[in-house]
Amino acid sequence: MNVSKRPALGKGLKALMQQRTSVGDGNAQEVLIDLLTPNRAQPRITFNDEALDELSASIKTHGIIQPIVTRKVGQRFEIIAGERRWRAAKKAGLVHVPIVVREVPDNELLEYALVENIQREELNPIEEGRAYWNLGNLLKYTQEQVADRVGKSRPQVANTLRLLKLPSAIQAMISERQLSIGHAKVLLSLESPRLQEQVAREVIDRRLSVRALEVRVNQLQSSKILKKKKLNPNTVFLKDAAEKLTQSWSTRVEIKGQGKKGILIFHYSDAEQLDRLYEGLKIGPSKKG
Repeated sequence: MNVSKRPALGKGLKALMQQRTSVGDGNAQEVLIDLLTPNRAQPRITFNDEALDELSASIKTHGIIQPIVTRKVGQRFEIIAGERRWRAAKKAGLVHVPIVVREVPDNELLEYALVENIQREELNPIEEGRAYWNLGNLLKYTQEQVADRVGKSRPQVANTLRLLKLPSAIQAMISERQLSIGHAKVLLSLESPRLQEQVAREVIDRRLSVRALEVRVNQLQSSKILKKKKLNPNTVFLKDAAEKLTQSWSTRVEIKGQGKKGILIFHYSDAEQLDRLYEGLKIGPSKKG
């Protein structure tokens, strides 16, 4: 099957995603919570303990309003979307939970789970980026195709994928909402992972806005360029060589180099010094000390 000719959502997937079910309609059913198993293609990686406790408390009071989306696998139910609700329900001590059962083939499981989580805004930016990467890597989608499948623009997908280039420590900060995507984009302009982490911690400690971070990064980059110019190895070598030649010939010597070529300049103050230089160049500089 040619992937490029597939519709915006997989066969039957669009229809599945349009089915919004609540506990009150006839499609939901109650099952033992222990019959549910996590999704093998779960795009969600982290589950914030504090948020999970809050959801658990809400479920104790109000129950589960939105059923957990599952598919039948043998005698059990594999969670497609709603693992956070399932975990919170277990913490709340529920024995039964409401579910809806969908017919989703293996090749669309990851895609369905991803779209469902994105529509519910349950993924943090790093989880979203990894899910996009999985769609591209496992299903061989291009960024254009990934964008089409999840209802995002290609630049949005590309920018989210770029977050995965950041050090794991910074990815954790983004997952925990300590850094925004705006902060992350600015940090990506720094080449050194160590410097990226250093500046990221500075952002958190000083509560820098994205604009303030841009100013800080510009300062660092300007300082780096200036330092690079000052410490250019070629410049240092030419300066050192000029000083040694000045001592050897007892007259000021300049070396102006660019790339592999350059100019060697001997200064003289009168005809007598020029004559000495001329004679010396024929036999070599005088040895001192």
